[in-house]
Amino acid sequence: MVVLGATQILVPLYGLHLGFDIAELGVIVASQAVLGGALRLFAGATCDRFGERWVLWSSFSMMVLGAAAFGVSTSFWALILAQTFLGVSRALYWTATQSYGSRINEAKSGTLLGRMGSSGTAGTMAGTMAAGIVAGSLGYGWAWSTVAILGSLGLLGSLLLPVLPRKGSQRGFMAALAPIPQLARSRAMGMSGYAAFAASTSMIIGVILLVPYLKELGNSEAVVGTVRTVGSVGSVAIGITFGRIVARFGQQRLYLYTLIVMGVTLALVPFVGEGLVAMTLVMFAYGSLHGIMGPLYPLTASTFSSQEQRGMAIAYVGLYWAVAQVVIPAAFGAIALTVGLRESFWFAGGLFIIGGLIIPVMWPYLTRVRNPAEPAAA
Repeated sequence: MVVLGATQILVPLYGLHLGFDIAELGVIVASQAVLGGALRLFAGATCDRFGERWVLWSSFSMMVLGAAAFGVSTSFWALILAQTFLGVSRALYWTATQSYGSRINEAKSGTLLGRMGSSGTAGTMAGTMAAGIVAGSLGYGWAWSTVAILGSLGLLGSLLLPVLPRKGSQRGFMAALAPIPQLARSRAMGMSGYAAFAASTSMIIGVILLVPYLKELGNSEAVVGTVRTVGSVGSVAIGITFGRIVARFGQQRLYLYTLIVMGVTLALVPFVGEGLVAMTLVMFAYGSLHGIMGPLYPLTASTFSSQEQRGMAIAYVGLYWAVAQVVIPAAFGAIALTVGLRESFWFAGGLFIIGGLIIPVMWPYLTRVRNPAEPAAA
């Protein structure tokens, strides 16, 4: 997550540094999810068949390769290739870690996913701030070299993860893919997918709109990194207390409140203008809300799936995340180029508000059949 935080700011800043416009930048950012999305099912099947550790080892290897490719790339298609490597790494990472975290203790999956999200957010904060400072003071070559080194350290750390036992006997690889039709027909997985799309959108908006907007206001790389880092502070506290928050409000109300308030927060960004203190406060609020959405959608997927199929369930829901990673940056890059960055925030805010308002109808319909695992997971 240190690397994720670093690349979320380095990729758009590096693209702007090379002279690409906001629409081209949207395509570059979106390219990471094209191949990565297709690999999520493969990663889920591998998790269910061989264990999550193998997937994590592959993830960190692709991370190192992507960072090295960015360090030597300056053309449009070379940047897309480098971003694709990073996208594959992320797709493998999310599937493996969410599956692993939800299986450590089934009765405390909400708490454990929240803590995992909190520690990950702390890493994102460190990566975002450090990336802005290193790029602004030492240059992008040093920044990408640092990312490659961090990926190598992550690979070494993942080698120490213990093996989690499974209740059922090991199945063939194709048998691990067998639950896909059942998951596709599950309305509860549709709800999880909707939540994953919204959570993915909340993350990518910070990359495609917030970073260019802060640069357009005349801020340096270090200032942009610092402001974005503050947005992650709230996510750390949210992650630590996530289990209690879910127990207090329930998943349905959390989706309702979080999406609506997130939309209002985005709509406020253009009114803040060049006031860094006010912008920092807005970023803190936005980061806190994203800190809820991050662990909430895998919790919903865990609630309505069996432990033996957890990897595939997380992977299937991750497809919705991947779709948002492709559609949202490309779409909002074009929107921002057409109507302007300020107006794009109002459009994004309206989408989140509408997405929250339909939750009271969508949640009961899609989760009408309760899974026996739900009380324990919640």
